[in-house]
Amino acid sequence: MTGPLLYVLLALMATVEAPLEQTKPIRPNIVLLFTDDQRDGTFGAMGHPFHTTPHVDALLAKSVRFTNAYTATPVCSPSRVSMLTGQSERTHGVGFGTSYQLNEEQWAATYPALLQAAGYFTGFIGKFGVEYYTFKGKASERFDFWWGHDGWTKFHPKQHASASCRPYHRAEHDEITFIMGEAMAAFLDAAACDRPFCLSVSFNVPHGSQVTSMHTEYKDWQLMTRPANENPKLKGSAFYDDLYRDTAIEIPAATATDPYQYIPEAIQNQDKGRRTQTYAYNYSRPTNLEHHVRYGQTISALDQVIGDLVCDLRHRGLLDNTVIIFASDHGVLMGEYGMGGKALLYDLAAKIPCFVYDPQVAVTRRGQAVGELVTSIDITATMLDYAQVAAPEFSEGVSLRPLIEGVEVDWRNELFLESLFVLRDTPFQEGIRRGNWKYIRMFDGVQGWREEDIAFSGRTPAFEMLFNLEEDPGEEHNLVGQIECESVLVDLRARCAAQSNAGNVRRTAFQDAVITTPR
Repeated sequence: MTGPLLYVLLALMATVEAPLEQTKPIRPNIVLLFTDDQRDGTFGAMGHPFHTTPHVDALLAKSVRFTNAYTATPVCSPSRVSMLTGQSERTHGVGFGTSYQLNEEQWAATYPALLQAAGYFTGFIGKFGVEYYTFKGKASERFDFWWGHDGWTKFHPKQHASASCRPYHRAEHDEITFIMGEAMAAFLDAAACDRPFCLSVSFNVPHGSQVTSMHTEYKDWQLMTRPANENPKLKGSAFYDDLYRDTAIEIPAATATDPYQYIPEAIQNQDKGRRTQTYAYNYSRPTNLEHHVRYGQTISALDQVIGDLVCDLRHRGLLDNTVIIFASDHGVLMGEYGMGGKALLYDLAAKIPCFVYDPQVAVTRRGQAVGELVTSIDITATMLDYAQVAAPEFSEGVSLRPLIEGVEVDWRNELFLESLFVLRDTPFQEGIRRGNWKYIRMFDGVQGWREEDIAFSGRTPAFEMLFNLEEDPGEEHNLVGQIECESVLVDLRARCAAQSNAGNVRRTAFQDAVITTPR
């Protein structure tokens, strides 16, 4: 066949085949489960000695877990902004101790805004953690579904009526985690059936504001000097009454010991907010034990709510097309090194539990543990990848999908760490994790810092730490000054400085392209 007829037939075939060639795979629904102050290893399947978490354990058995996952920065607000933007705190410039606030131009490049623009039905539930100094109470306008709050709630938010908690008054339950469980069901009811959805769930637990407010009638409630289940509201609860109270809990040996044997008082004075205020309960052995009990109880309740969500997704026929990502904003010290709290670059504060359930992943990948070095901003890149949305220009993370799917890939062999939080006498910190080695350097912190304050080139650190994580996984033995480690120290110093300088260059480029907004 030749001539015009052949041309017409070929043209018809092209019109039939072209749509097939251009059809993209169905985009999955995405659920991000993000906890507060939860450190790595705190689920049963992760090896915790007494936490009972059957629902997450079952989900982990079908997921890929990242055993070397670090937060972008171990403090709640800047960590949350990093998750939204896919950037380090140094780049986005937003945090408790900075001079900047998130602006509209920056928000347009966050994963919720990008996914919404790409057709996703977006929802947010829980602690936003950004709004208290930006957006002037209008964070709810940035999602299709909003059941969030600003700042910190109490364990029983209905007992503490405020504008930030008002949406929760519609819920049947009185305790924050189960209220959020109801909100997740409400989101699924509201989600548009003709669009994929992205639900961000920002749990309040097991943050200190939750465990300390489980009983609010005591004058010394913050110190947790009495069992929380003396609160009549907790009597008979499967999670908050007797759970773990008869368990032989081994609290850290260093609890209530001298913290200055680890970080000198001249570098960080524990009396400026840690030992006397925010984390006081971790500086005595009885209250530290009560903290461990309540911490475990809230994680087990969290496990139940996550199990309910998975069951609901399955019942609605959504589970087979929903990617579930779990992470935390950071970990927390609970008596280790004689300290409490976060913001330090010890693994207990800087590492996070992280796993991804992808229903389309090969059966052989399910339940696998991946040891590559990853960071929380990789999660942002991963969500964009699943949604088939291009990462914005200044995004710093790398999609985890090759590691999830078992595809051979040239992955990073070192990870830069930082903490630019300066309240409670906390110093500026930078570090690098490479192989089994971890190096940290500290500089005097500056409240309301600007670019020149975090340019450390040519400056002598106020304090340094070096750990061999293979021999000392608890990071108890600082090897700085030991002759046999000198070559390693010199190498990691140089690598840390290079990454720090590169970060400052990136920050300058970002500042020139997107003018960040001073407070």
